[in-house]
Amino acid sequence: MSDQQAREASTNRLARRLAAAMGVSWFVGAAWIVLFYLDPALPLLADLGNWNLLAGFALFLLGAAFALALLVTVIVRSGRRP
Repeated sequence: MSDQQAREASTNRLARRLAAAMGVSWFVGAAWIVLFYLDPALPLLADLGNWNLLAGFALFLLGAAFALALLVTVIVRSGRRP
């Protein structure tokens, strides 16, 4: 395997991991907020109170950061500049 192929394979793995982390973060953030609204008396959710909204939206923002990192990775991999 040449050096170029090894770099491309590494970049592809990174892109897949970033996409997976982005999706999981958005899903968990949405699930956190939905669970809070459906049953705010759940043990962990009851302790946090309205801070659950901040936790859910923080997970959404984390997903957005992963999306930005994925975008940068794809742009750098393509060799083009925006």
